[in-house]
This record gives sequence, C-alpha cells and structure tokens, in this order.
Amino acid sequence: MKNAPDEDRLQRARQARQVIAGSDVRPPASPTYAASYAAQTAGMFSPAQRNYLIAVGVLLLLGVLLYVVFSFGIASVIFFLLALTLLAGWVVF
Repeated sequence: MKNAPDEDRLQRARQARQVIAGSDVRPPASPTYAASYAAQTAGMFSPAQRNYLIAVGVLLLLGVLLYVVFSFGIASVIFFLLALTLLAGWVVF
C-alpha cells in the first residue's frame, strides 16, 4: 500500500517535466482570440504609446497657444511639463 502514493507522485512529477512538442499544442477553440490578437498588433503604436503621443501633442498645442497669447512667461510652465513628458517617454518607451 505504501507504493501506490509514491508511484502516483512519481507519475505526476514525470508529467510535469514532460516537454510538449509544437505539433501537440492545439490553437484556442475560440476564433475571436486570433482576430483580437491580429487587430491589436496591426496598429503602429500600442495603446499606451498612442495615449502618450496624444498627451504630448496636447501639451505642445497648449504651450504654443499660450506662447502666442501670453508670451513665454506662462507658456514656460507648459513647455517644462512637455520636456518632462518627453524625458519620461524616452525612459519608458
């Protein structure tokens, strides 16, 4: 009786170490998985990069508008934030 649990444990350990060949791996059953993955990789930018570019564009537009209207005094704050955002994007992306 003592051999049965040991044999079961050894069998589970063998299965855990077994390497699965590529031909043995089946694709997911849902067809939406491949479509959603293809749609996600089809774009040039990831969603995080797209949001970053939108934020940089808004800061640049706001800075230029404030520079035109109020000169560099008030716009310097926005340009400073833009510089920090560009540095953060350089580090993160």
